[in-house]
Amino acid sequence: MKRNVLAVVIAAAVILGASAVPAQAQFYIGVRGGLANQNASQSGGLVDIEFDKDSAFLYGGQIGFKFSLLAIEGVFYKSDHNLLSGDSSIPSDGVEMDTYFLGVNGKLGIPLVIVYPYVTVGYGTHSVDLAGFGKDSDAAWNAGAGVQLKLGKVGLFGELRYTNFTFELDNLDWDFGGLELHFGLNILF
Repeated sequence: MKRNVLAVVIAAAVILGASAVPAQAQFYIGVRGGLANQNASQSGGLVDIEFDKDSAFLYGGQIGFKFSLLAIEGVFYKSDHNLLSGDSSIPSDGVEMDTYFLGVNGKLGIPLVIVYPYVTVGYGTHSVDLAGFGKDSDAAWNAGAGVQLKLGKVGLFGELRYTNFTFELDNLDWDFGGLELHFGLNILF
């Protein structure tokens, strides 16, 4: 009985709170670019290998829907890396790595008139094509924070994200993760 009353009180508070906030529903589509800084390591072979950090340009796009405090968006982006290591079993010119992310991100922010600061968390599939080792995909998560500046029907944004994903390639366990800096432009409808 107490749980039912508590659930009704919480639901009423959410409805009243949502009704007090002016509706700011908008659909958007956009492009993004930035830098991906991946940590890569391999284990399970004769020798564990730690690669040097590698920053690479990332590019992609997003489509989303924002309503008041919350936004949900579908995101795709790609980055190309060249992993270097001091290990003699790795070619001196490095190992080419292409990564692709396809997923969904949720945002929770403060919908001010022009500025929308937010935190974001997402989940999706990270695919990696590692030259000489093969291709694989696995679930990946990311978390971060950002801000969008609304200028009429255009939104300019910047965000910092941490990503983490692991999988097995060529009977070796690979661990990837690192910071990503995203900048972009959304067209607001």
